[in-house]
Amino acid sequence: MTLKEKIKKLLEWKPQLRNSDKELLLEIFRIKGVGLTQEQEKMIKDLPAFESITRARRKAQENDDNVQAIEKIRQERQVKETEYRSEYSNQEKFNYQ
Repeated sequence: MTLKEKIKKLLEWKPQLRNSDKELLLEIFRIKGVGLTQEQEKMIKDLPAFESITRARRKAQENDDNVQAIEKIRQERQVKETEYRSEYSNQEKFNYQ
C-alpha cells in the first residue's frame, strides 16, 4: 500500500483528521508507536507548519551560500528533484479533456 493510500484510509477512518495536518501527523505517530506525552503533542501543535519550515529552509539555502547543505545532500536533492520533474512533466497525466 502506498503512502497516499494509507493516508486516504486514515482520512476515511477518522474524518476529524481531514482538518489538520498536525492531527494527522500525530495519529501516524500513534500508529507507529511513538509514545508522545500530552505536553509533547501540544508542543507539536504549537509549531509552525512543517511545510513552512521546509519552505523557509529551501529559500534561505537558495539565497545564501553560507547555509547550504553538504555536497552529498545537495546531490541527493538534485536527483530527487530531477526524478520529480521527470515524473510530473508528462502532460498526458494532466489532460482532463
